[in-house]
Amino acid sequence: MGILNGLFGREPGTGRKAGAEMRERPGWDAITVACEQLYPDQTEPFHVGTLVSSFLGGVDPLEGISVYRADEPRPHWHYITYGLTDVYGKQGGPGDSGVSGYGFELTFRLADDEALKAKEPPTWPLSLLQNLARYVFRTGNGFAPNQQIDANGPIVPGEETTQTALGFIEDPDLGGIETPSGSVQFVQLVGLTAEDLDDVNNWDAEKFFSLLTSSRPKGVTELRGVSLRADPEIATQITEGRKKDGSQMGQVFIDVLRITSEGGMPMLTIGARVAGVLGERLNSRLPHGREFLLHSPDAELLFLPGGRTGIQLGAKEATLTLDPADLSRLAATLRAKAGQYMAPDGVIWNVERTEITDNDGNVVETIG
Repeated sequence: MGILNGLFGREPGTGRKAGAEMRERPGWDAITVACEQLYPDQTEPFHVGTLVSSFLGGVDPLEGISVYRADEPRPHWHYITYGLTDVYGKQGGPGDSGVSGYGFELTFRLADDEALKAKEPPTWPLSLLQNLARYVFRTGNGFAPNQQIDANGPIVPGEETTQTALGFIEDPDLGGIETPSGSVQFVQLVGLTAEDLDDVNNWDAEKFFSLLTSSRPKGVTELRGVSLRADPEIATQITEGRKKDGSQMGQVFIDVLRITSEGGMPMLTIGARVAGVLGERLNSRLPHGREFLLHSPDAELLFLPGGRTGIQLGAKEATLTLDPADLSRLAATLRAKAGQYMAPDGVIWNVERTEITDNDGNVVETIG
């Protein structure tokens, strides 16, 4: 008996049952119909359902995940979620926004040369998708194409992989559908290397992901895949694009940001991880006439380009205007190392160590 036999059962589409009492679910059935149109020969894909719905106190936010075998452009597994949208359907139709639930479901394509003949798909993407859905349910923040997140380590624990971040694109096959409870977009995860993440953070995300999908058809993730810059022609396009366009990322949410004073001078406290990349982020925004915002639960720090350097302080917010010379000085001064730095004159940066934790709260890396 395979390890997944206790998890995977028949896909619970129209007229099929997977251990739970059947009830009306027009949203669910609409997703299943879209999948069956894409994979007409796979009417009973691998499927894992949630024993206790999150609405009834269960810990898993997704109602289910189906996994299909795909052969183009290379053999891979195609994971598709149920539960970020209103799969059971609002009888009165969609709300004012016109979307179902959060408006999207997640998908993921994992390269596997054995996908067409293997008995079962890998299980780790199930946890990845549940964790992302858990974040959405907890924060109310959804995912959309041309976004990216840092996984703070390998996207699959315990595996040798170059993929340490995730990007989001529209699923190239499923796209979007209309359901009785509103519209649904299928947002696909794609694995990114650390170098890829640096490029998408400091350039135009839409242009980056356009290059990615042209280089990696259908956005299939390979655990040992190389960065886009491994192709010299693409590397040149990225370098020139970053120089010409700058970054479209106007703000970053961080854990540590405090605005205080010391010796009559303003003191800005940030983590070492942020300090190590802040100069690059500012250089990809301010010279192009764009502001940049650091936002935390406790404070906000706005950077503005200007002809004269100056800082304005509030109780929980500050605005730092930098002329070109002081921007260069700040970028050259800050380091991903705990300590105090001064740049520009009269502004103290207090850099604290950053602890990277896993999903269980264990510290896996310390920066600074």
